[in-house]
Amino acid sequence: MLKDIRIHLASEDSVQEELEQALSKHIVTNHRNSILAFARHIPSLLPQVKKVSTENISLFANKSGEFNLVDYATGRTVYGIHPQSEIHSQYQAIKQHAPFIALNGNNNDRTDNAESDVTTVSEVKDLPSYKKLMSYSPLPVDINVMVVMGLGLGYHIEALVKHHNIRHLVIYEPELQYFQCSVLALNWQRLLQSMESKGTRVYLLIEKDGRDIIENINELSEHFDIEGFYFYKHYNHGIFDRLNFSLKHHSWSYLAKNGISLVKDTNPNLFLPVWTESIQIENVQSVNKSAPLFQNNLSAFKEYFPEIYAEFVEYTPSDWLPITNENGEVNLVQKKSLSPFGGRSPQHDAAESFKHFKDFPQKDSLILGYKGEKLKHYKHYQFVKEAESLLSDISEEVGQLPETVKSLIMFGVGLGYQIETLYQEKNVEKLFLCEPNRDFFYASLYAIDWHGILTKADSENCRIYINIGDDGSNLFRDLLDQFYSVGPYLLASTYFYQSYHNSHLVESLAQTREQLQIVISMGEYFDHALFGVSHTVEALSRGYPLLTRDPDEILNLDQKETPVFIVGNGPSLDTCIEEIKQCQGRAIVISCGTALMPLYKNGITPDFHAEIEQNRSTFDWVSRVGDFDYLKQISLISCNGIHPDTCHLFKDVFLSFKAGESSTSAAVNLLGSGIFEELEYAFPTVSNFVLNLFTKMGFNQIYLFGIDLGFQDAKKHHSTQSGYFGDDGNEIYNYSEKNNTSFVVPGNFQETVFTKHEFKVSKDVLEQTLSNQSVYCFNCSNGAKINGALPLKVDDVLLVNAEGSALNVIDVVKERLFTPIADHHYFFSTFFAKFRQEALSAEFDQLIDLINEPIDSVESISELIDKQKGLIFESYGKGASLLFYLLFGSVNYCNVMLSKCEFIKNEKASLDYAKALLKQWSDFLERAKFSGLNLRFSMDNAASLEGDRQRKYLKLFNKKMLYVTNLNQDVVFNRLADRIYAQNVIDIKNVDVKSVEVNDIDYSSQYTEVRFAFWVKSQQQVDVFTTALNESQISQSHVFWFGSDVSTLDVTALRFPSSVVVHPEFVYGSEGVAHIAEGNAPFWIEERLPHVALKFDFTVNYSRTLVPKIGVRYQEENEGILSAFYDKVINATKAYTSFLDFGHYLVFGADEDLKANMVDMAGNRGCFYRISDLSINLLSTEINDDLMESLKQASSVGKVGQRYLT
Repeated sequence: MLKDIRIHLASEDSVQEELEQALSKHIVTNHRNSILAFARHIPSLLPQVKKVSTENISLFANKSGEFNLVDYATGRTVYGIHPQSEIHSQYQAIKQHAPFIALNGNNNDRTDNAESDVTTVSEVKDLPSYKKLMSYSPLPVDINVMVVMGLGLGYHIEALVKHHNIRHLVIYEPELQYFQCSVLALNWQRLLQSMESKGTRVYLLIEKDGRDIIENINELSEHFDIEGFYFYKHYNHGIFDRLNFSLKHHSWSYLAKNGISLVKDTNPNLFLPVWTESIQIENVQSVNKSAPLFQNNLSAFKEYFPEIYAEFVEYTPSDWLPITNENGEVNLVQKKSLSPFGGRSPQHDAAESFKHFKDFPQKDSLILGYKGEKLKHYKHYQFVKEAESLLSDISEEVGQLPETVKSLIMFGVGLGYQIETLYQEKNVEKLFLCEPNRDFFYASLYAIDWHGILTKADSENCRIYINIGDDGSNLFRDLLDQFYSVGPYLLASTYFYQSYHNSHLVESLAQTREQLQIVISMGEYFDHALFGVSHTVEALSRGYPLLTRDPDEILNLDQKETPVFIVGNGPSLDTCIEEIKQCQGRAIVISCGTALMPLYKNGITPDFHAEIEQNRSTFDWVSRVGDFDYLKQISLISCNGIHPDTCHLFKDVFLSFKAGESSTSAAVNLLGSGIFEELEYAFPTVSNFVLNLFTKMGFNQIYLFGIDLGFQDAKKHHSTQSGYFGDDGNEIYNYSEKNNTSFVVPGNFQETVFTKHEFKVSKDVLEQTLSNQSVYCFNCSNGAKINGALPLKVDDVLLVNAEGSALNVIDVVKERLFTPIADHHYFFSTFFAKFRQEALSAEFDQLIDLINEPIDSVESISELIDKQKGLIFESYGKGASLLFYLLFGSVNYCNVMLSKCEFIKNEKASLDYAKALLKQWSDFLERAKFSGLNLRFSMDNAASLEGDRQRKYLKLFNKKMLYVTNLNQDVVFNRLADRIYAQNVIDIKNVDVKSVEVNDIDYSSQYTEVRFAFWVKSQQQVDVFTTALNESQISQSHVFWFGSDVSTLDVTALRFPSSVVVHPEFVYGSEGVAHIAEGNAPFWIEERLPHVALKFDFTVNYSRTLVPKIGVRYQEENEGILSAFYDKVINATKAYTSFLDFGHYLVFGADEDLKANMVDMAGNRGCFYRISDLSINLLSTEINDDLMESLKQASSVGKVGQRYLT
């Protein structure tokens, strides 16, 4: 049990260093002697002896100065605390009952009932393995043949050679590193000399696991007179264990005829560590069900956990039997092998294990930050960034296990002795116990006082959660449910204790711990919940139909067998296009996310297009197709949080509720459960959603194309015809630089492929979906292997259904499997009648007041954490507002960050940190309140590669327009107009700077639109322009007013709406551009004015103040300029209460005008802010390297930074 390397080392580094130095001296001397010994006695092994090169297994000196072996890959030792005595005890046990395998005669020529069912045997002495062991005689002094399975450190070989006369000694050692470590530790020189003097022939079969034992023994018997051989298994190994069982329970003639089964046992409950201590099996007793401790424990479970009581009151262990040793301690023995779970004193081992955990407790750091770019403007992530900066200079210390343990996850109950010690020494508020092996938990009922533990927890209002029998596949979900019920923020204060090791569970436990680490960061934070609810309310009010409950009961068998093609954007899609095209009409074709563009380029119109992300980047990617008539031929399928702007692009829309989302919970709370289906596996990628949706409908013929979820070449990560690549076939950005693509997973048509974390999770979820459905799924993608999906080459796809048959099924799906909510036209009013905005406002204020209460101790911080949790749960209970749905995730994050105070050693530093954090949290809540109260106008505005999308939308403007301006930048205006608009749509006309006549601005019938952009220096100039415009025959227009002090001038006399553009001072000349490149000046040159006039929406019909954001290389270098600009904007916008952020510019105006104009002519959506949210950060954007390079080139030939205005 005690295999953690840290338990074996001296507590003082200096002591351990002395031990290692002594080890080093011994190694040098002994290695030299071993080389000489093998050169003389076994020269064939000399190369391995000379060149000792271990990869992950090494020799080390433990705190007692003994040699042991450690696997550095796992941090686990091979032997226990005292290797020499443990190995000696094993030798003594085998010496007492030595397995002998007779080659002929009657001693072992029958076959026992070897594979008999031992699951019902409850007494040790009734086990076939026990009876067989007791039938063996002691090991004699004179031995003809001894076969040893496993060399290890080799001390047992020394004992065998010393105390016995062995003629033939066969040693199998499959692990070369063990042998090489023995070369350094064991006195092979003395051992080989002793063998020589005794006449022992030794056969060292290194890197051999014994699977050839029949051939080896038969070969030996051809040369020597052999009646049989003694068998000694030194350590546990898959092949050794099968040989041990077969040799003991089958005759040699049977094995020689039928061979030895070497099939690996995959039952995790039968796992044995490499080394198990020997116990005196003949002295153990079976447990007694009438024992008072057992009966008291059962009565306690009957009261507190009746389901556990019902399972174990009449339980019979299937694989491991609980026994008691001569000291009355409970242990376990494996029924088939008699291998013990614990050593000679399991209670002592558990105490040592807990002592180490108490001194060095494990607590995983939660992953809390956000490293992406797309969503960094979210309020929650801004708060995260601020909170992390506060913590950056403060050191956290885990230290020893505290007296009061707030939360502990224990993987493995085992015999339970460590749990008893835990409750004797510590106050445990919440304990989460996970024991995959029911036999082990059953044994604990005889070993420890569960009655006392459970009654203590109950009386002290503490919590114990017990998960029994889960192999790890559902562990994360179960633990997550528990943490959500008590508060996920507790994960930050949660310790992890693995009481025993099981290699079968390593991966699942590691995965569970990794998943728990990201629960907070991947949870549904404020912005995600806000946008999800806003999008859902809008979608349902539009009447988009929802997937009905139990849709698989509607389709008939023939309809369910319609082939479904799920088409992803993996690199292998390029090889699948022709097959998809040929099968249209016979298969339902669904494009997933960015796969739409390759299908469009190849003339394929999918039956459905699927999206899953709720942020607005889906709008950008779909719009980049550029053919909006094509999009109107396609039906969109998605979840309820999909962005409404994306929905507008398609012919029609069909939605499904996504389980676990706040938007889903809020909507179902109002609509009622059991009416609409909720998809449980619709994450993290769109392919997961589509597979979940169509299997839920009952379709059972699924084909995956381009669902690669992996790739061989990091440069070919998606279809080369998709939006990830330019027309030249090159990446439009470095994908591998922005994504960690170093994960390796098994391939579908090749051994392995590379992937990224999101794709790896997607693969796991796809497998989970398939495991829960009866479906034929064929993976035609050349990427990651998906368990449950059969690999099928594209050329081998063969559909037998009729041409066009899929079209009728599609109609049935749309008409019968989806239905809109009743009275959807009134859903807005119905929704906000249930979730009242005045209640939300009051509860926000209540929470903000709570946050602003003074704190004076770490204890008061803990109280605040509980109060925050209590307040939002109270809101949920009332059901009158959206506070819980909007803030649950972000409150958990805040509570995690507050809980870190208990690990900050200095109390003053802890309180200072908490106060600063709460100030940031209070500011966040104020901003969140504004957005929550304006939920209808709070839709996501994240953008992805928006430049391409903007060009597509600006090209749609096809009205012949005259742009009249005095900016004197004809060349810049014309070049820009030709680049971003359709040919010959916009004409530029310059007018005199100093005066203007009506004739200058009237336009002929060849134009349907006219716009103006004027640079003005004085009120007189404004009045001249205004008079001319007011007297003109123009019926409608829009004017952009530019000028250094334009915001101080009065433009209200103009009868047209206008944009007053507030901007900083210009940077001029090559010297100025050099300053921009160096980061010392902002990117604001006169050539930007045409950009503002042409791109920042000249179609709006209301007056506004417009603030273009200025590009900066390094914000800290431009603080002075930005501060002055900020003051200028503040003074210019005093009349407004809110503004819109369109990403590259801000718009200030009347609230009703802003809310009616959330999307501009380039397809940008504005984010609605209150005026107090205006900050310096919102006034600038970062200059990217490409722009900087083009600026330098243009400056070198004098094309930027010029003066045009006079």
